[in-house]
Amino acid sequence: MSTELRKRIRTHIQPFQRQATYPTGWGNVMTFDEIAEYVTPLVIRKYKRYGMYGQDIPDALQNGLMHLWQDLVADPNFLLDKSKLNTAWHIFKKSKIHLNKYYNKTKIPFTDIAAERGMDVEEYGVLETKYRRNWWDIADHHARFTHHVDFRVDVTAAMEIIADEYADDMKGLIAIYILTTCVEPMATIATFGHPKSMIYERIKGVRDRLQRLLEGYEPIQPRTWQERLSEGEVEPYLQVVEHYQDRPLALFAIYTLTTDTKVKRVARDDKERKMIIYYRKKCLKRIEAAYGRAASF
Repeated sequence: MSTELRKRIRTHIQPFQRQATYPTGWGNVMTFDEIAEYVTPLVIRKYKRYGMYGQDIPDALQNGLMHLWQDLVADPNFLLDKSKLNTAWHIFKKSKIHLNKYYNKTKIPFTDIAAERGMDVEEYGVLETKYRRNWWDIADHHARFTHHVDFRVDVTAAMEIIADEYADDMKGLIAIYILTTCVEPMATIATFGHPKSMIYERIKGVRDRLQRLLEGYEPIQPRTWQERLSEGEVEPYLQVVEHYQDRPLALFAIYTLTTDTKVKRVARDDKERKMIIYYRKKCLKRIEAAYGRAASF
């Protein structure tokens, strides 16, 4: 091998990187530590804006950064098309801050137990601030899924009993079909050609029978998106905010939807007032759709 060829080969040899780097949408190739340091101040400002304080902030930040690191491990180009603001929102959403708010409302810190109640926290541990009696009101039971499995088994057994009882009654089977699917009742009844009054009589009978078979359960009352937002379930709301982040008037509309602020207080003139009212309708539909896709209990 000639000396010239050897030199040319050596010039193309790059040392092995001891720390992984990732391309970002703001134009730099950075290590994870550099990315974290770069966006952390912006994320913390968002935490404070949404009411986080104290030890909750570093806990949430660590959770969000861990998810970001997992995303970068899976796809090193994950941040290639994301700006600094997009990255901060991603970390914020992955922080699960609604859990921190929930724990603050339902748990008593060790320090409070020791100082105010004089208990040995090592012996008694963390106490609940309220006692939940019914399974459908349990939000943090260690085996919550077993309750839902039991409920599903009981409902399945009840439906099997009712299906057997109406096996030879076509009107009853139509009623069960209407009750257990999303079909349009009137169109379904018209398709089979049976009298409407007789189908509705069967529907009432099926409902009454189900209530007797499942008398140990109470219906879960759905919560509005406002109630879920006030209780700390902010991720669907943040999805809508992120969608409209480049439209200030839409953000004003969202602000008026989620606070007691009137439109006329944020609108500078009549034109802006009309646009904010327009965005209120669009944003409300998007918020309701976002919370409709999320779990309601």
